[in-house]
Amino acid sequence: MSEFNYMNFKTISLTFLVATLLSGCGAFSGLDQVIPDNSKKYRKAETMPPLDVPPDLSSERINDEIAGNQTGTATYSEFEESATNPLASKYNITPEVKPALSGEGAKRHLVIPGDRDETWQRLLDFWAITGVTVKRKDLRIGLMDTEVGSDDYAYRLRMERGDTSKVAEVYVGAAGMDDNAQKNEAMLRQIAEYLGGLYQQDKAEKKEIEQSQPQVVTVSVVLLNEDNDHQALLIDQDFPDVWQRTGRILDSKGFVIEEQDRSRGLYFVHYIDPFNEAETDEEGIFSKLAFWRDDEEKAPEEYYYIKLISDAEKTKMIILDADETRTSSATAKRLLGLMQEQLSK
Repeated sequence: MSEFNYMNFKTISLTFLVATLLSGCGAFSGLDQVIPDNSKKYRKAETMPPLDVPPDLSSERINDEIAGNQTGTATYSEFEESATNPLASKYNITPEVKPALSGEGAKRHLVIPGDRDETWQRLLDFWAITGVTVKRKDLRIGLMDTEVGSDDYAYRLRMERGDTSKVAEVYVGAAGMDDNAQKNEAMLRQIAEYLGGLYQQDKAEKKEIEQSQPQVVTVSVVLLNEDNDHQALLIDQDFPDVWQRTGRILDSKGFVIEEQDRSRGLYFVHYIDPFNEAETDEEGIFSKLAFWRDDEEKAPEEYYYIKLISDAEKTKMIILDADETRTSSATAKRLLGLMQEQLSK
């Protein structure tokens, strides 16, 4: 193709392409039909209202006092956090919880941790103490209505289940008359104060019971390796305490105490090592017929002295054989191991 023909072909092709594009765009009334202009709609849209703050997180209620105690405030959210804390179940930690006021206006209520039936009974006791007659009560629906009292007002108390089965939410309103927000609030606070006082009593009684329980004392008992393959126990208690505890351990474990001398710190015991019982059963007939000898002479390996040596505020324990000679036998070591296990408790 000549250069002139090529240029004519290029010009014609370009003209045809432009014409095609213009005819295609003419099929639309405007560019808005391809990409609509929504700017007017956006200008007409209304701003969403701000999210409501939950009643129990409102600024007015954050500093709300908890009935019965001015210190150590625990809100319901703190209780829930403690209740779901994995450390609570792992280490047996009970969260510190008590009655707490929460909510505002018609949602104002009292959060009461504890058993539902017990809470219900305490609410009935409250009305009785304050001299208000309950004319209607139904635990199934959690409803209590009172007669008109000295303030010319009848109360309706509603107890609902909280977020957990061990939490109740109590609401106070009017029964058969128009609500009086001030009276409802005042009565709710009286109930909170009453239950808060009971909480303090429960806490004191629990502490008293815990203090009356025998305290478990863990004593340090260290196994010492000494010269000539001998072993000893070093007990972090003074001689009188270790002497008494050793006697109780020997009795509880079935040892036969042949003799004891506190002035010398000696317990002379008959101890059958379970590891040696098999050998004892297989002893010869002539050994069994040696009835003329004392038991100690027949089996001296079954008799040991447990010797306690005072070491200031600590006590040392060693094992002697039947001849009152210190021994490093396997049985003596096992006997020390048993005493270490028991004295460490």
